[in-house]
Amino acid sequence: MTYVRETIVTTKNIDNSIKSSPLGIYIDNKVLKIKPFKPSTSLDNIIRNNSGVINYIDDVRLFASAITKKNIVIGYENAKKIDCSRIKNCISHTEFVVKKVENDQKRPTIICEPVHEEIHKMYYGFNRAKSAVIELCILASRLGIIDDKKIDDEIKYLKISIDKTAGENEIEAWEWLMDYINKYRDKNK
Repeated sequence: MTYVRETIVTTKNIDNSIKSSPLGIYIDNKVLKIKPFKPSTSLDNIIRNNSGVINYIDDVRLFASAITKKNIVIGYENAKKIDCSRIKNCISHTEFVVKKVENDQKRPTIICEPVHEEIHKMYYGFNRAKSAVIELCILASRLGIIDDKKIDDEIKYLKISIDKTAGENEIEAWEWLMDYINKYRDKNK
């Protein structure tokens, strides 16, 4: 059975800067797969470099900033086995090389082979608010694709978790995303 881990994948751009992108990692019988939509700078980087880093994080602001294009400072450290960087404050990371690419017009599948993994700090789990922010990121990334009423119904439900369990980081991320959604809607009325 396949399941998905929500992560931030770091890749190296042509100019040697680092690109951080929220990407789901599909786990299928212990095989790691990434399925970025085309066009995608991260996809181009992974194919060109034949590698990347999967970062497991607990600061949902990194997911929200990627969707809303908020400019936040992300520290990086060099990866150990590949020519790339990991997020300095990640909980753990997996460095990978590309084992195989299954081409597709919309969404190719990249089969990844882990070459190095490390744990950097204690993981205390996600509270409900962190999960709600991740879900809101997904909804915000699908504006214009999913019906507005469905998005509004989901937001109403997710807001319960924010009101009950959010800390400062989750509130900040939620506000960025709601502002992003409202501006999108105002622009597209």
